[in-house]
Amino acid sequence: MTTDASSRRVDDGLSSGSRRVLEVPALASLYVQPLSPMATVERGRAATAFVVRNRAGEPFLITNRHVVTGRNSKDNDRPSGAEISALRVLVQMAGPTLRWTALVLELGDEDGRPLWLEHPDHGKDVDVVAYPLPSESEENLDLIAYSAAGPACARVDLTTEMFVIGYPIGFDPFRASASIGVWARGTVAWPPGMDWEDLPSTLIDCRARPGQSGSPVVFYADAHTTYLAADGVRRTGPVWDLVGIYSGRIAEGSDVGIVWKRSAIDAIVERGHRPLKPLVSPFDESVDRQLLTDPASKVPDQAGS
Repeated sequence: MTTDASSRRVDDGLSSGSRRVLEVPALASLYVQPLSPMATVERGRAATAFVVRNRAGEPFLITNRHVVTGRNSKDNDRPSGAEISALRVLVQMAGPTLRWTALVLELGDEDGRPLWLEHPDHGKDVDVVAYPLPSESEENLDLIAYSAAGPACARVDLTTEMFVIGYPIGFDPFRASASIGVWARGTVAWPPGMDWEDLPSTLIDCRARPGQSGSPVVFYADAHTTYLAADGVRRTGPVWDLVGIYSGRIAEGSDVGIVWKRSAIDAIVERGHRPLKPLVSPFDESVDRQLLTDPASKVPDQAGS
């Protein structure tokens, strides 16, 4: 949804048009807690996700691969933290009032095989996964979804301003009045026409922090900003466009981070494949799944706090 009829952007799921244009990108970012087999969350391991629809209209939760595995493929998939069995995602309920629920997505099937999709050509080397959302979620949840298909809205080049919209560690939306993502400003730091490390990614100079892994990276121009559209014509906002997904810094202490291009997201939701590993451990039998869906319920961390 945008006020520019010539551009195709975000489907906010509402026909009434009650949301203002400026609200949609912030509300589209979802707070994620990776849960261990005992339904605990390792301290400092919260993350971000968002929803993308494929060309058939099917919704997928998009986040980083390292968020669902706790592993870095560049380190030969060595475990880097607690084992992860599920994601707990804060999502808005359908209806006229602002209400939140915690959607719990178990990451493995009965055999422990991952349920998420990875890149059809590069597999685990692309730090992005798509989790097919259950059909019943369409009825109960207000899914605000981006599209990764089709041409870009704006021309993106070196120094083009971008926004990483997510949940840095230390910002807990369960304590806030609503789950609205934090906007971190950055600029394109690598020629977007070139692939960083021969993979569908680019670089952004941005003071994003842990917890913003999995955040959508968005081009945004407000009603007072002129931008160069993809067709080379100067236009005025408001308008936004999904550029890709943020997955962390290239080195500790650096403000340069990796953005996986939206073409990578599009490839996964259209042609992605389920990997055979790493195997996912199920929840322990003692876990109360119903309690986890209450957004007000406290999930203990690994330190027992």
